[in-house]
Amino acid sequence: MTNLNIAKIETIVASKTIKGTSFVGVRNYTNSKGEISNQTFIVGINYAKLLENDLNTLTNFDLNPILKKYPTERLTVLKAYNELLTSLVKRTATEKEKDELRAKNDLTIKQSDAQSDAYIQIGKGLKSKDNDLYLFGLLVKKTVLKSVEYPTVNSQLKTIIKNDIKKQSDLRDLKVRNFKLGALETLKMQGFTIEQ
Repeated sequence: MTNLNIAKIETIVASKTIKGTSFVGVRNYTNSKGEISNQTFIVGINYAKLLENDLNTLTNFDLNPILKKYPTERLTVLKAYNELLTSLVKRTATEKEKDELRAKNDLTIKQSDAQSDAYIQIGKGLKSKDNDLYLFGLLVKKTVLKSVEYPTVNSQLKTIIKNDIKKQSDLRDLKVRNFKLGALETLKMQGFTIEQ
C-alpha cells in the first residue's frame, strides 16, 4: 500500500497527550449530511468513572424545572427520569451484578455488551470495526465550518423529556462520542499513514 499525498487528505487528525489522557483534534471533518466541522475530543477517559459521576449527578438532580416545563406530563417526566436512572444504575453495576442481569436477558446490559463486542480496541480511544477507524472520547469543542439543515426528527414525548433531563443535568455521557474517522487504509494521523 502506498502512502497518500497529504494534500489529498480531507480529514486531518492530530493528538497531544497530557497527564494520561489525550486531546485529539479532528479538522475539516465532513459528516454524512455534508456538515464540515473542527472537533476536539479527550480520549483515554475512564468511562466507568464518567458513568458513576453521571449517576451521582442524576441522583441529585432537581427535577422541578422539568416538571414545570411539562406541567401536564408529570407521569411521563417521572417515567423518563426513572428510566435514565435505572439505566445508569445497571451500567455502573459490578461485574457480578451485570452477570445476573445478563442471565435475566436485561436489555440495557445486552445493548451495552453488543456495543463493546462490535469493536476491536486498537489503542487509547481508538477502535476499529468493518475496516473503519473510530475515535471514542468526550467532545469538548466543536466549531462548524459549513452548516447544513438537519431534518426534523419526530421523537416521542418521553424521549424528548429524557434528552431535556440529560441536557439540564449536564450528563457527560451525552458528550461522549463514538466518532467514525474513516477507512483504515486512507487515514493519516500526525503525518503517519495507518495501514493494515
